[in-house]
Amino acid sequence: MQDVNWLAVLVAGVVPLVVGFLWYGRIFGKQWLSLMETTAEEIQKDFNPVKTHGASFVLSLVTAYVLAQLLAVMGGSGAMIGVHVGLLVTIGFVLNVGYQGVAYEQRKPGIFFLSLGYNAVALTGQAVVLAVWP
Repeated sequence: MQDVNWLAVLVAGVVPLVVGFLWYGRIFGKQWLSLMETTAEEIQKDFNPVKTHGASFVLSLVTAYVLAQLLAVMGGSGAMIGVHVGLLVTIGFVLNVGYQGVAYEQRKPGIFFLSLGYNAVALTGQAVVLAVWP
C-alpha cells in the first residue's frame, strides 16, 4: 500500500455528497423523481438521513482511498491526471456495472445515464482533489 494524504482523502470523501445533493436535488431532481416514478414526499416518508448519508460517506471515503492508491501508484499529480483517472474509473467500472442493471435488471436507461453522469462528476471531482493536494 502507498502512503496517502488522509486529509485529502477526507475532503475527497465529501465530494460525492456535495455532488449528489446538487445532482439529485437542484439540477436533476425533478427528472430523477419522474424516472423513479415517485414523489419527494414518498421518498421522505421512511428516509433515515443518518443511515443513508452516513453509509454513503463511509463508502465515499473508501472510494477516495482507492483513488488515492491508484494515483500514488501512477506517480502523477495535477488536475489533468485527476480528470484522467476519474474518467477511466468511470468508463472502466461504473459504465460496465451500471449497464448490467439496464441489461439484466430491466432498469430504465434514463436512470442509468443520470447515475452515470453523477458518478463521472463525483469520481472525477474526488480524483482531482486527490491529485492536486500536496
